[in-house]
Amino acid sequence: MTTESNSGNRQRPVATIASLTLLIAAVAALESIIVPALPLVQRDFGVSADVGALASVALTLSTVLVTPMAGRIADVYGARPTLLAITTIVVLGGSVSALATMFPLFVLGQFLQGFGLGLLPVSFVVLRRTLSSEQLKTATGLLGAVVVAGGALGVVLAGPVAENISRTAMYAVPTAFVLLGALAFAVSTPRDHNSNIGGRLDWPGAAGLALGLLTLTAWLASASSNGWGARTSMLLVLAAAAVFSIWARYQSRTHEPMVDLTMMLHRSMWSAVVVGVVFGFTYGAVVYLLPQQLAVPAESGFGRGASTSAIGFLLCIGYGAAVIASVISGKLAQRVGTKAIAVAGVAFLGLSGAVGVFATTMWQIVVVLILAGTGVAAASTAVFVISADSAAADRVGVTTAIITIARSLGSAVGTQIAAGIIAGATSSGGLPQHSAFATAFGVAAIVAIVGLVVAVTMPKPASTDVQWSSSSSSKSATPRFQ
Repeated sequence: MTTESNSGNRQRPVATIASLTLLIAAVAALESIIVPALPLVQRDFGVSADVGALASVALTLSTVLVTPMAGRIADVYGARPTLLAITTIVVLGGSVSALATMFPLFVLGQFLQGFGLGLLPVSFVVLRRTLSSEQLKTATGLLGAVVVAGGALGVVLAGPVAENISRTAMYAVPTAFVLLGALAFAVSTPRDHNSNIGGRLDWPGAAGLALGLLTLTAWLASASSNGWGARTSMLLVLAAAAVFSIWARYQSRTHEPMVDLTMMLHRSMWSAVVVGVVFGFTYGAVVYLLPQQLAVPAESGFGRGASTSAIGFLLCIGYGAAVIASVISGKLAQRVGTKAIAVAGVAFLGLSGAVGVFATTMWQIVVVLILAGTGVAAASTAVFVISADSAAADRVGVTTAIITIARSLGSAVGTQIAAGIIAGATSSGGLPQHSAFATAFGVAAIVAIVGLVVAVTMPKPASTDVQWSSSSSSKSATPRFQ
């Protein structure tokens, strides 16, 4: 960036952050709708549960494909045009989902909506090039808060809007806010012809990464339906390992690779990735287990027999804790450092699993929700700050995209393992046993302990407060590690 363009961005950082906040919150709400609305969608189009699940699968597949590419495109061509292009696709997807009269069209809309998660790494590119190192911590916490708040809003409002108005309104309202956020960003963020660092896109590397991630996604789907030890599952995980091995070999030999493995192998970076997988695993397991336990009849002695609405209300307690913790952790990181926030976040997640082992009363369940929400918010803020603040200037987008994928894959594995434990232990009446929930919560806590060890031993990131300029935004820029 030139000094002039930097100055232009600094003149209106509040407007840029405000527009990003609106945009990310709206996208999070739009993408979370499918969770509570899937039964309604199945009835609306007259499809079975297994066919209806294709809507969620389409969203996941596009997310896996697009997220790393979005980050790298923003690195090479600039964040502003990348963000506006992705938003256009998301708005199109939301419109198709709202107006679809056939299920295949609805699935197409979901696939296009999945591009929305790619806005997260692109947003970090915007923040890295707009804010100082210390400001980045606060802004990252704020973005984490709005992602959680937007997702919660989508989950809570989807049902009432669809039931009292229509499916069209359920998708049209958040889509309109996505469009509004994009327009606000376009107006508030000046066009910067020097914002792109340059370079090239490593298309073979991008294709290899996408193939590996898709194979991992297929493995998770197979393990869920066929079991972890099934032949298909084993073949898929071996195939994923082979694809990633070939991909890593290619990346290490190509000029301007999709992912700079030299940078990723630095201890700060791989530690952030591991912590991302861990907090995704633990949080995914806990958030899956709590609604299942709440729905178990009260006569079981450990369930509450809660309705869907009551479960949604209780989950909002965890969402609320995450929103507050995201903002606080971003501010607190300026005082105690991001490493301390990462350690505290993983510790809170571990405690949520440990308390969950014994949680049978409502107040204990609320404590688990608060611990989990606080922990995932703090850990997420910390690892995104570490990756965005420490990466070379031309690798911010793709590096934060890797963290996003690590968190998502960790969450998927944690959810599937918890579901497998519950499914494998049922009482004579067909209900899951409390011992199964205790075991699943215990596994989540143990995984968090592993992440805690990694977080404690990760090197402390550099704390130099600088404003990145043309000298630090060149292709030769290096990670700022101590």
